[in-house]
Amino acid sequence: MIKNYIKIAWRSLQKNKLQTIINLLGLTVGTVCCLSILLYVFAQLGYDDHHENAESLYRVRTVIDDPSSVQFNAASSGPPIGFAMKEDFPEVIEATRLVYMGEGTEDLIRVSENNEGFYEPRGYLADATIFNVFTFNFLEGNPNTALVEPNTVVLSSSLAKKLFGNVPALNKTIISGSGEQQLSLTVTGVFDDNNPEKSHLNPNYLVTMNTPGLGEFVRSVQNFATQNFIYTYVKLNSPDNASLVQEKLPAFLNARGAKDFAKLNFKKELYLQKVSDIHLHSKGISRQIGPISDIKYLYLLITLALFIQLVACINFINLSTARANKRAKEIGVRKTIGADKKSLIAQFLGESVLLSLLATIVSVPLTAFLLPLVNRLTQGNVSYAAFFDWRILSILLIIGIITGFIAGIYPALILSSIKPTRVLKGTVSTNTGGTILRKGLVVFQFVISIGLIATVYIITEQVRFAQNKDLGYESDNLIAVRLGTQEAFTQYETLKTNMSKISGVKSVSGCNIFPSQMLRSDVGAYLPGSDPSKPKLVKVNGIQSGYLETTKTKLLTGRAVKKQDTSQVLVNKATIDAFNIKPDDAIGQKILFSTGEDVTTVEIIGVTEDFHYASLREEIEPLLMYVDNSPDWLLIKTQTTDFENILNQLQVAWKKMNKTTPFVYNFVDKETEKLIAEEKRLANISVAFTTLAILISCLGLFGLISFMAEQKKKEIGIRKILGASVSTVMKMLTKDFLILIVIALFIATPIAYYAMENWLQDFTYRISISWWIFLIAGIITMSITFLTVSIQAIKAATANPVNSLRTE
Repeated sequence: MIKNYIKIAWRSLQKNKLQTIINLLGLTVGTVCCLSILLYVFAQLGYDDHHENAESLYRVRTVIDDPSSVQFNAASSGPPIGFAMKEDFPEVIEATRLVYMGEGTEDLIRVSENNEGFYEPRGYLADATIFNVFTFNFLEGNPNTALVEPNTVVLSSSLAKKLFGNVPALNKTIISGSGEQQLSLTVTGVFDDNNPEKSHLNPNYLVTMNTPGLGEFVRSVQNFATQNFIYTYVKLNSPDNASLVQEKLPAFLNARGAKDFAKLNFKKELYLQKVSDIHLHSKGISRQIGPISDIKYLYLLITLALFIQLVACINFINLSTARANKRAKEIGVRKTIGADKKSLIAQFLGESVLLSLLATIVSVPLTAFLLPLVNRLTQGNVSYAAFFDWRILSILLIIGIITGFIAGIYPALILSSIKPTRVLKGTVSTNTGGTILRKGLVVFQFVISIGLIATVYIITEQVRFAQNKDLGYESDNLIAVRLGTQEAFTQYETLKTNMSKISGVKSVSGCNIFPSQMLRSDVGAYLPGSDPSKPKLVKVNGIQSGYLETTKTKLLTGRAVKKQDTSQVLVNKATIDAFNIKPDDAIGQKILFSTGEDVTTVEIIGVTEDFHYASLREEIEPLLMYVDNSPDWLLIKTQTTDFENILNQLQVAWKKMNKTTPFVYNFVDKETEKLIAEEKRLANISVAFTTLAILISCLGLFGLISFMAEQKKKEIGIRKILGASVSTVMKMLTKDFLILIVIALFIATPIAYYAMENWLQDFTYRISISWWIFLIAGIITMSITFLTVSIQAIKAATANPVNSLRTE
């Protein structure tokens, strides 16, 4: 029986070639979208699931509500918190702390004094207990003792090979840092990272917390209120106790840090975050270690894929029900010889499922071929191995079957309900299947098309707004060269002089954080005579003379800093606004801030325009810029775009003075683009999938108008003989679709407006949504529809009417 159903279904598909091709193409494109998104979604799932007892691992994060400043919502916490929780809570069986040495602040790593070093990313200071919390596959050494002794380090296998080749690294010595901060570290372990598990940590090397310098400072801090730059992790005896520990945290923090909080005017709260939730559930939490995603972003992609698949299903339903009368005789004969409704439904469902499964099979190699494009589009790292994941293959099979069922169930019910007596009398209505339903489904397609077009337009306009917005500095032709070592810091003036002489170099300056980099350092500042316990949080950055000239940052009033300025500072406009200082009164104004027990007083000598050093999602915060004669970065403004020549000359000047320190540089404009990378990725994905959704809709419209033209060919022939023009015939065939677009426009506009208004709420600096955006979306949809429909309408209108009437 099943074999017979498949044989009949295959013959039916071959008989109706145009309908089959349209449905197959639409379902294939929809399934390719689903599979592509499915691969990306699975690549974003499963982070940190590989750790032993992963469900019991939690990160302790901090929220500080400061009435005088912005809310501090960070992934980090204070140094003493983790081990204090282990002491106070029986539910906490282990704790560990990490200090992330992020990109741009890494220590120089080398094998000996004479070897050229490397700025290796993803380095950490870590407690010896880290391997009791997180699972690492050790190739050399013992994880239980690897970071117990001072001045020890554990390397990834890739870094060990980079430094020592194929020789075992255990007990070898490496040098970290430079100058007074230089450390000699003994390699006590190597872990495997050749097949890395997905993790938010993804370490390259781990230095014991039992080291001089920063490690010693972390161990000495006992303040429960401040120094919230540590990443703290705890292991619970059971994941069921997480809520119990969370309830205890306020009392714990109050008991442990009452004296510390008494000196400050803010409220601090601690929260547990499941480690396996960090990658997808950390939106709005600052100071993340590495790139994170957003579960809402994945939901959006999945919804987009479902809409596209649904559009393909609608095409199938419309074409199948519209052509119901074409199969009336077949159904009548089969019912006459004994076929029941149940068997007919099974037959027609079999056809749709067969076609859907065929589309599913075709989609796999097609998606594999397009995988590099998908990775570029999503900025993902999906590998071909994902195609052999049984979970993905199972879901894909289920999608194929469900798609076939959804696409075929209504046509099957309609076709199986045809009365054989009416067929034999020749009175089967051509409206079998429901004209109202078909129009409703077409309206739904148009709603999706208009909504997606409007959404894409708004997203791309926001990206364009961000790209064209005056950031307050010029990033073009601006190169940042990292100094990085104590030796290089002391050579700043000489390097500046030598590089200034290079042809094509316009100006050279220095800074600790160049524009577009995250400013992590801040101070609590207050005015003379105000309450020191109610400071305002102000970001700080060390700069050098010539900084404003090099970055083209404008002064509103006052002067730029000079090399000899020691207590004079520049501030941005947001700073004087925060302190309610008028621009005319700013010059000479004193600002105080505390560093430990000491109080520092500085004088404002200049006010700059506000400039963006973070994403447009974030409001520009107060900023104080002081003179640092040992900056971390050289800033070089060029007059030429011959960057290859400029970089070669800069490297020559660098190597003359720094033979063992690598020449590391960044193009500031490229770094600035990263501030809107997420929005650009969303825009690109939206454009691609919207185009596919419209393509599938056009396929369905093409099929429907083809059917309508065939259905009305005799009517068209008679009208033409009676004098109807081509335009009149086209109007007859297209007017219904244009009316449906207008209806869809009124439905899609409020839905798209609400969705985009919510999305734009995340941006402090954003565009406004205008009514004409939706009108343009409707016009574009109407134009595409008219073009699609006109192709078949013109063909029908210009056909010889004699040929149509001859078949009567």
